Amino acid sequence: MTLPRFSAALFDLDDTLVDRKSAYGDIYRYFYDRQEAINDTTPWTDALEFFWSLSLNNATEPRDAFREIQKKWPGVTGDPDSHQIFYFDQMCIFLKPVPRAPEFIDWLNEVDLDWGVVTNGDTNQLRKVEATGLNGRIPFVLASKLFGVDKPAPEVFMEAVRLLGRPGIQTEEILFVGDNPYTDIIGAHGVGMKTAWIRMDRKYPDDAPRPDIIVDHVEELRKYLA
Repeated sequence: MTLPRFSAALFDLDDTLVDRKSAYGDIYRYFYDRQEAINDTTPWTDALEFFWSLSLNNATEPRDAFREIQKKWPGVTGDPDSHQIFYFDQMCIFLKPVPRAPEFIDWLNEVDLDWGVVTNGDTNQLRKVEATGLNGRIPFVLASKLFGVDKPAPEVFMEAVRLLGRPGIQTEEILFVGDNPYTDIIGAHGVGMKTAWIRMDRKYPDDAPRPDIIVDHVEELRKYLA
């Protein structure tokens, strides 16, 4: 299939424009080092494998993750709410943009393109944008929990279309870019957008609609975005 050059694009945030994957490992290394119930009994590599099992499809809910951690290591100190705060505070310390993503964002702002970010989460997603120095460089960031509906619900995608500020634009004219097949690709596909999936050394699952484009980095999309 030959794809057009799109005149509008929407992007996920985590592991699309900011490097959540690296920050996640750093957060849980710091957590591991502070929890004797874990580091006295479990090698770091084994603990890390368990921590990653709590982040399927590059998404996690820190409160739920803490409950699973405490089931595995009952001596772990803290509670779900404090772990939520810890997780996002440390995320804002360790998080960096995806390599070369700031240059790609600058390019997006130089060309004739309407674009923005649609991300699952709350005000912590806005904190991530600020922490990575991308605040003011992204036209808008639509955080799902502030809007009231999470991806893949169609309503949040259609709200993003409204925020693009292009009256009359059709969803098939928009390219949605994300790393999660089940929230990003399924959701965007459901409202008629074309989709690009960030591979991240993974195989695309068989139970989600195929993306129109598969790339390893957002900058590979320049040829589709005019």
